[in-house]
Amino acid sequence: MFAPLSLLDEDGLVLVAALCYVVWYWISLGWGVCYLAEWCQSHSAADSDSTSSTQSMTSKANVLGHVRVGIMSLALTAMIVLQTGSWGLFWRSGRFANLESLLFLAINPPLTFMDRLVTSERWGVFGLLASIPVLLAITAAYFLRVRQVDRRLTAESHRHRRVIWIGMTTICLLPFCAICNDRSTHRLGSRVAAIKNRVSPSLTVMMSGIEMLSTEPIAACLDVKTLKGLHDHPWSPPAGDDRNRPNVVLIAVESLRHDVVHLRHQGREVLPHINQLAKSGVNFTRAYSQSTHSDYADVCLVSSLYPLRTRRHHYYRTSDPWPKTLAYDIFKQAGYATAFVSATNEGWGCMDQFHESPNLDLFYDAKRSGQATFDRKRDPGFAHELEIGSLTAGLLPDTHVMDTAIQWSREQIGERRPFFLNINFQSSHFPYELPEGAEHPFQPCELDSDVTFMNHPKSKTDRVRNAYFNGLHHCDKLVGRMVEHLRETGQLENTILWVLGENGEAFHECGQVGHAQSPVEPTIHVATVLHAPRHLTPRNEDYPLEHVDLIPTMLGLMGWPAHPNFQGIDALSSLRPSLDRRFLYFHVNSPASLADAVQWAGRWKLTIDHQQGHTRLIDIQEDPAESHDLSAQFPELARTLQRALVHWREQQLAYYHYPMYYRSYFPPSPPTVRWTGPVVRTNVGNRIGNQTVVDSNAVRSGL
Repeated sequence: MFAPLSLLDEDGLVLVAALCYVVWYWISLGWGVCYLAEWCQSHSAADSDSTSSTQSMTSKANVLGHVRVGIMSLALTAMIVLQTGSWGLFWRSGRFANLESLLFLAINPPLTFMDRLVTSERWGVFGLLASIPVLLAITAAYFLRVRQVDRRLTAESHRHRRVIWIGMTTICLLPFCAICNDRSTHRLGSRVAAIKNRVSPSLTVMMSGIEMLSTEPIAACLDVKTLKGLHDHPWSPPAGDDRNRPNVVLIAVESLRHDVVHLRHQGREVLPHINQLAKSGVNFTRAYSQSTHSDYADVCLVSSLYPLRTRRHHYYRTSDPWPKTLAYDIFKQAGYATAFVSATNEGWGCMDQFHESPNLDLFYDAKRSGQATFDRKRDPGFAHELEIGSLTAGLLPDTHVMDTAIQWSREQIGERRPFFLNINFQSSHFPYELPEGAEHPFQPCELDSDVTFMNHPKSKTDRVRNAYFNGLHHCDKLVGRMVEHLRETGQLENTILWVLGENGEAFHECGQVGHAQSPVEPTIHVATVLHAPRHLTPRNEDYPLEHVDLIPTMLGLMGWPAHPNFQGIDALSSLRPSLDRRFLYFHVNSPASLADAVQWAGRWKLTIDHQQGHTRLIDIQEDPAESHDLSAQFPELARTLQRALVHWREQQLAYYHYPMYYRSYFPPSPPTVRWTGPVVRTNVGNRIGNQTVVDSNAVRSGL
């Protein structure tokens, strides 16, 4: 059963705010009930006095009085039922019921409501049943209070009560104001999430109601017949000798674009070791990251889950109630040793709380290492969090990360134990700082003060690129060290080795600099190389791959079944979808952008920018610069892709929003579209004026 974390695990300010609200709520509720009781009694008395001339009118006054009391009793009863039921839901899912959940249950037929409640929220049923004696006791006390109220109400008593309530409310708002003024973005998000979901049922309903007025609604749109039940699809690795199973090494390189593989710059290779792996392995030429910023992109690599979970930016919590099966859990079940060694502080975006798992043997990052770290002062977001104390550690040198990873893997090899090792490098993140004594082969590379994370003069792009290439070159050397280590220990042939970019980087392409912005090609089209000599022959693989496919593809190579919690596919399987049914989905939620995108058939991409309020259709094969919106030329294609993207977004939000889904079922599979018309061809790369050459055949589709 799910065990929610206590609010005592939150920081002091959240605890003070929670305590203030709970005290304010119950005092306000008690005073409100007393006031309503007095109001009912005073009006009943007035009606009785004014109608005392006749017996019939006296009876009518009594009826009106009882009606008023009855309405108040029903309102109180409904509130208690919702409170108790919401607590039952909290003990099952770690979250109180929000307004949208209550509205959904209210508009569904009673039989449907009870069926869903019994099958997915048994604690809710228990809460409703347990509330009956409580309701009877409170209602009885309420009637006694009505009968004992002094009818002589004075304006003075009401004035004193209002003054005390206003003062109490003002004091209780102070910790909430302090939280709202927090300069740390990810700490603010974490605190708000805790207050919204875990303090009180009434506060959850109130805050979700305010959110509903300012954001898109979330419909309970999933068909449970298409979902896999949590308890109906058990998973286990095939039986076999654990010692003969291949090792798995996953190396994520910050901002590694796809076009740097095999690139020669200033007469030398930027990535000589990765290039060699690409030649002797599989080079995915159409590989894509799920997002443009690390906290949403990185977690997809080990979870095979899309990053879209909530309308607002989601900061991960260990108490998140949604199903999550990480690579560490999969491989530990098969007898593997597991490790995650990262150069960054995984507290950024609360990624560490996503990676936390009892099946992770070694979690080594800047925060947990106990080593001296350095600050990336020219990365404004990271530097700001360090400055205000939200993050307590900076970065580790990538060389130290590789030393740690090699030492740990050497220990596993000595014990003849297969291992899963996840490594994250950061030298290629702006401002591309390298340790003292590191090689800087590409010159000039000095960055002036007017070069920032998301902007620099176009005239200085060459210098910025050189600095970026130097960072990648340094990471490539460390990859070479891992390859040499595996070769020396006789494990290279028995290792599935992935090297990939966690996201991309733009240099005044598609109107962008850096990353963490809208999902344009330079920021999501990343390098992905797979070296597995026992399983694959060398080749370039043009089939589109998204990073949620990594773990399923990895398991497919080993002959293992995919886990039902995965949303990706085995991209190398003979059963993979045909190109005309291949859809990739992307989501960005950063201070610089809020957007979703879908790519179809490795060529067509439709992006919905929720901040700017526009939709664009791009032929990325002919127009990688994304300079020409083809929505008007191909309206049917644009509508079809938009329907698929909107459907995907609705599915994701509904699944993570409603406990009846995530407490009983695995995440939904992404939607696909069957294209029934002819292949659409454009020539936007060779435009003449404003005209685009296209097929004369009409475009038709089916969803």
